[in-house]
Amino acid sequence: MPSNTKDQPIVFFIFGATGDLNWRKVTPALYNLFLDNWFPNQFSIIGTARTALTEDDFRIKLREGIDRFSRKGKTKDSEWSDFAAHIFYQGSDLNDEKEYAKFGKAILDHTKEWKQEPCVIYYLAVAPNFFPIIAKNIAKNKLTGNPDTTRIVIENLLVEISNQPNR
Repeated sequence: MPSNTKDQPIVFFIFGATGDLNWRKVTPALYNLFLDNWFPNQFSIIGTARTALTEDDFRIKLREGIDRFSRKGKTKDSEWSDFAAHIFYQGSDLNDEKEYAKFGKAILDHTKEWKQEPCVIYYLAVAPNFFPIIAKNIAKNKLTGNPDTTRIVIENLLVEISNQPNR
């Protein structure tokens, strides 16, 4: 285990990567963390969703979201290029457990390239009905790795219903 957690590489999967939550909140926040130097040198952000996109199209969409919603304002070309070099996209059907082999291959490829086990984060920016499906398929494909360095983050939005009577 590295002496400094910032030294440990990160593979950050975003399920529901083409959705509004990722576009408006998650990726702008990750970009801000990158600009504030909170990321290690070796990191990868892998978006996945049903939508068929090229990595370039995915990066363009994410940059548009960052330019609109980042607390730091619009991206600068050099900073964006540095960040975008770490962004990848894998279209997939989250219901198909065989699709998850791609995620395992990505983790293995990064582990070999970086010569170090990465911290793996699965961020679920999807509807709640997908939470158990994704978690089961991650487990079935043995993608949980080291429990000290693997996390599943579930985005839980609390929505107030405005048409309820005042109490």
